[in-house]
Amino acid sequence: MKSLIKSIFLASVLSAMSLGVSATAAAEAKMAVVDVGAVFQQLPEREEISQNLQREFNDRIERMQRRETEIGQLRDRIQRDEEIMSEEEYTQAMMEFQQRVQEAQQSGQQLNEEMRRRQNEERDRVLRRMQEVIADIAEAEGYDVVLEASGIAYARDGFDISSRVLEAMSSN
Repeated sequence: MKSLIKSIFLASVLSAMSLGVSATAAAEAKMAVVDVGAVFQQLPEREEISQNLQREFNDRIERMQRRETEIGQLRDRIQRDEEIMSEEEYTQAMMEFQQRVQEAQQSGQQLNEEMRRRQNEERDRVLRRMQEVIADIAEAEGYDVVLEASGIAYARDGFDISSRVLEAMSSN
């Protein structure tokens, strides 16, 4: 029983000592903070990416707009001519209208998904580059830890390297 108590005591002492070493090492670590979201929003290339994506999808967006206009015109024609249409003509026109609406909805969903996928690809490419720039700055300036600002409750301004990351990304 005495040896068990001695073992537990020894383990407790060693744990406390290792915590003290870890706390000392953490206190000596050189840390920085980066507001990734703010840097991303301020990047000059963000607008360029947006314009490129707009150009990439412009034809399809215009096609969707023309399709919506045609559907609206068909709906208006059906409503206007409903009184003079035979039941068969009305049924046929309504079926055509519903089919066009359904096709437009499917095309719109596909377009939205593809646009979202491309936006995510571009955002991920920029974020990977930002991660490389952060790592380069951390290495060059001797930072042991660089934290995302959104996960930090408080950090003095001197810890924030966001402006240096933005500057480095803007110059590349």
